[in-house]
Amino acid sequence: MPGFTCCVPGCYNNSHRDKALHFYTFPKDEELRRLWLKNVSRAGVSGCFSTFQPTTGHRVCSEHFQGGRKSYLVRVPTIFPK
Repeated sequence: MPGFTCCVPGCYNNSHRDKALHFYTFPKDEELRRLWLKNVSRAGVSGCFSTFQPTTGHRVCSEHFQGGRKSYLVRVPTIFPK
């Protein structure tokens, strides 16, 4: 059972290995989804990732949210590796 891997470029967190983390799907709300896509930027990445469109299998781990998890007040991931 491999689990989910975070889809943020440079992040290799995995739900099977990193059990303390939460993994969130991209929101269905168009405005929130647009903000997530902007923040989870794959600009400059070549190949199939240059036109990234998330599916239901793509997840963002809780390390990319202020306070370590998504909440009513923290709805958009803003912490990313350099």
